[in-house]
Amino acid sequence: MKRMTYMSNFSRPLSHTEIQSIGAHSSRRNAEDGITGVLLTLGSVFFQIIEGDDTAIDDLYRRVLADDRHTDVICLGAETAVEHRLFPDWSMNVVELDRLGGDAVGPLKLLLGRMGEAQTIIERYTQPAVSRIMTEGRNPLDVPLRKVDRIVLFTDVVSFSAISDRLPIEAVAELVGTYLETCSVGIARHGGEVTKFLGDGVMAYFDVEDADGALEACRDIQAELTRIRDSASERSGLRLLYSGFGLSLGSVLEGSMGSSIKMDYTIIGEPVNTAAKLEALTRTVGRPVLMTSDVVDATHRPWDTDQLGDFDLGRDELMAVHALRTGADDGWKARETVTRGLEAMVDGSR
Repeated sequence: MKRMTYMSNFSRPLSHTEIQSIGAHSSRRNAEDGITGVLLTLGSVFFQIIEGDDTAIDDLYRRVLADDRHTDVICLGAETAVEHRLFPDWSMNVVELDRLGGDAVGPLKLLLGRMGEAQTIIERYTQPAVSRIMTEGRNPLDVPLRKVDRIVLFTDVVSFSAISDRLPIEAVAELVGTYLETCSVGIARHGGEVTKFLGDGVMAYFDVEDADGALEACRDIQAELTRIRDSASERSGLRLLYSGFGLSLGSVLEGSMGSSIKMDYTIIGEPVNTAAKLEALTRTVGRPVLMTSDVVDATHRPWDTDQLGDFDLGRDELMAVHALRTGADDGWKARETVTRGLEAMVDGSR
């Protein structure tokens, strides 16, 4: 047998009658499928333990994930080869903790409430790929490394060291927060996965089939950064927010890596190094989005690109580098622009 524990948030307020109706329907369905368990509610959170045949549990969990009454579903644990049921007499017992009293219930409410808060916090700090694996009822630590082809995207803020050295900490925090939010939203919107924040930088990857999405993400983030700069006040550090992008395609190792102290679900390989070097090259060639020939070849739509020539990117041979035309190409001298703007901003504050 299999036992699964999960929690989720109500997608909308549910009355006592609706919760009891959910329990009654689940009880009938579970009895037919040989599933037993308990459903706890506290505030706007479901906590549920279900046990039964492996296939039946997996089918039920898939229905939960698709149920529009649940949101932010997260699997807290999945046990296999279970020999004895914890709830042999309950096809589904519903316990609404908010309606109960007594000395024993108070600590339980506090425990589950803190668990829900902690899970929300942890999810904010967790890479989306790990959250998806856990939502599927799998342990990320048990997922083996795999070798796959990915498009790797690397980006960071132009002249961030100078900005962080000379602007007030509040201005630097606003700039970094705005930049990371803009990149994260733009990458996710086009099918990418942010795998790591690197101070003022972002590393992400796309499936090879989503090469167009990777270019769209770069183009849209550039456009949004332009809008942010143009709408910022004259004294705002956001007027200094420029970024370059490097895109590379190739085989990477993907999965959980790290130590007994800390683990990351990430990617490693030569394409990561190449993407970072392409991003650094944007300052030299004066173009904000650079990529390898493999990325261009993987796209399904025609894109306005220029081949800039062959460059040493740390490989055994020179590599052809292409630049995406983003509308910010002519005279893109971000480093010089930031330096002038920073000097004016600092001098004006004296």
